Amino acid sequence: MPKYTNQIVVFLDILGFSNMLQSFEDEALLNGDFDEENFHESIALNDLLGIFKNSIGLIQERNCNHYLFSDNICITIDYVVDGFEHPKLFIEILQLINILNYEFIQKGYFLRGGVDAGWFLDSRDMAAGTPLLEAYHLESKVANYPRIVISDRYKKLIDEMNSNNQFNDEQSFLLEYILKDDGANHYINNFLHILNFEDPISKGDFLTTYRDNIVSSIIKHRDNERILSKYLWSAEKFNHFLDEYTLNNEAFEVDGLLDTEYIETLKDLKIS
Repeated sequence: MPKYTNQIVVFLDILGFSNMLQSFEDEALLNGDFDEENFHESIALNDLLGIFKNSIGLIQERNCNHYLFSDNICITIDYVVDGFEHPKLFIEILQLINILNYEFIQKGYFLRGGVDAGWFLDSRDMAAGTPLLEAYHLESKVANYPRIVISDRYKKLIDEMNSNNQFNDEQSFLLEYILKDDGANHYINNFLHILNFEDPISKGDFLTTYRDNIVSSIIKHRDNERILSKYLWSAEKFNHFLDEYTLNNEAFEVDGLLDTEYIETLKDLKIS
């Protein structure tokens, strides 16, 4: 019989996916296999499905459950196992979201979402509980921009864990920088994924790709003020992170200061 357990719940939406369904279908109909009359293929959709496949692999590596439906991804994981709380999962989930965001950004897709924690019923046939409701609410009504917002309950839990010294040094370091605060909500700093790359070239490639896809989205939606505002917000946050990173990179980089010439290269990535 399914039972409620303490779980972290993540709800993610792939922005722009639903608007592309018709283009996927049109491409598929143009790329028909003439030996199989009812078989058609969309290369663009296959690329996106490839990202899903990689994402599922990353999720499964961390023993998370997942649900995929249309342009949404739901991830759940027990954070109390055999009566013991596992604080590290609260940070690892944020890292996983950063990795997933990177995977989608590589193909020009942005994620918006919400994260909550609490009592949740998660079985093969059913997923129900207030954490899913709150995560969905944060994604659909609060996030507004390409970002993943965490709930007040989630923030309170990690603050209590941090105060009780339940995180190791690396987790405490990540907690200090991985969350941003806009005065009303806390959300994940996706640009901090740069720390997952050891060499400057890979770091630069990550930021360049991020920049190019923000600019591409701005150009694509320049005549739609509602959507345009979302990517102008992303551009503002990207520029702010570059300022923060290049001025105070010693705080981010455990191995010390970045090369001066490299810092100037990063500054040139700012979106005007």
